[in-house]
Amino acid sequence: MKKLNLLKTIVDFIWTMSLIFFPLILVFSIMILIDKDTFDIPITFATGTIDLSNSYGKMALVINVINFGLLLYALYFFRKLLSRFMKRVIFEEEISFLLNKIGSIVIIASIVQLLSDFITKLSNHKVGIQFGFGPFLYLLALGLFFKVLSEVFKIGKNMKEDNELTI
Repeated sequence: MKKLNLLKTIVDFIWTMSLIFFPLILVFSIMILIDKDTFDIPITFATGTIDLSNSYGKMALVINVINFGLLLYALYFFRKLLSRFMKRVIFEEEISFLLNKIGSIVIIASIVQLLSDFITKLSNHKVGIQFGFGPFLYLLALGLFFKVLSEVFKIGKNMKEDNELTI
């Protein structure tokens, strides 16, 4: 239970910090899109540095902010899931639903990440083939992992119900 408490504490801290900084990121992104000269600083995301002098760079900025919002939304459901675990609610329909929802959101975020990476490279005129593991594969694997966990918890729920009916 100590590990669960530690995880919940870390996730709550990340959630709180994200709730503070996401609105600021939205405001600064809008200000940068309106007038790039106001902030003459490089904007760097996981996909690379964005060149805001062309429309591809601005599109990459918007997509990265949307992706951050998607991951924040997944974090919201993850917090709900951890709260249910702390209450010892484990093999219930809601747990399976939350795991499936988190998985779907993270998979969508991985696709958005891939699109963002492509547009960022396009804005910097550096489109090419790159070997290795990037954020896309990690996010995709994490999303699929949550989907698999959802199915495992459905099976566990059914086994629990069958066990309760057995005399």
